[in-house]
Amino acid sequence: MRNAISTMFYIALTVLLTTGIGLHSFAQDEHTVLLYTFETGNGNTVKDRSDYGNDGKLMGPKWDNGNAGGGLAFGGNGPRDFVEIPDSDSLDLTEGLTVEMWLYLEAWSTAGGTGATKETTYKVGPRSDKKVLLRMTTDAHAWGAAVVAGKTDMPLRKWTHIAGTYDGKSGEGKIYIDGALDGEGKIGGNITPNDDVLWLGRGAGPFLEGRMDEVRISNIARSEAEIKELMNKGIEGVLAVQPQGKLTTTWGKLKTDFAR
Repeated sequence: MRNAISTMFYIALTVLLTTGIGLHSFAQDEHTVLLYTFETGNGNTVKDRSDYGNDGKLMGPKWDNGNAGGGLAFGGNGPRDFVEIPDSDSLDLTEGLTVEMWLYLEAWSTAGGTGATKETTYKVGPRSDKKVLLRMTTDAHAWGAAVVAGKTDMPLRKWTHIAGTYDGKSGEGKIYIDGALDGEGKIGGNITPNDDVLWLGRGAGPFLEGRMDEVRISNIARSEAEIKELMNKGIEGVLAVQPQGKLTTTWGKLKTDFAR
């Protein structure tokens, strides 16, 4: 009987380790479609740490210091630096989204959205009035009308965490600055996807002048608590701590269950 229990335990453990059950934190869960830590520090590619392989190509920005570890520096409208990510099904968000990142602005934007932009479907980033905006196209509203903006001016030469969320069920869009709700509004409808590339550090016209670090894009509206936790712990911190804790908990539960 004891041998049978041991065999069952090791089979269960093998399944746990090979399938990754319990190993994904909310930073790298099934809703995370793009996750950049910018820790490579070299080369022309930004590696995606989500499960979707949405690697980005550097179109001019330089590796530099980030808010935590490495980051990317963008030169603004002169050199027109940006990161380009090819279109994929995982980036065609419809029912909801969350875009989060750290930004260090050397100058305010000359137009709208120099954070993350999939032009004419969704964008989140600072605009020329110094506020952070969320803009999208939905099946209820056109690109120009579906906008939610924050209330706080983005500071210059200071690392600031920004996030924009949208929930297609409630129709609510929200802006967060340093983990705190900064603006909200009703938009309505599901997001209308397209086949265009995704940009970091630019919109249709403006280009980011400053630095960027730790970008996450999700296909749901994240809670304020999730946004704050990732902001405070950092992507590496969440990935290092939570999966280990979940594995320990799951291992302990398996041993207890099989010992009964």
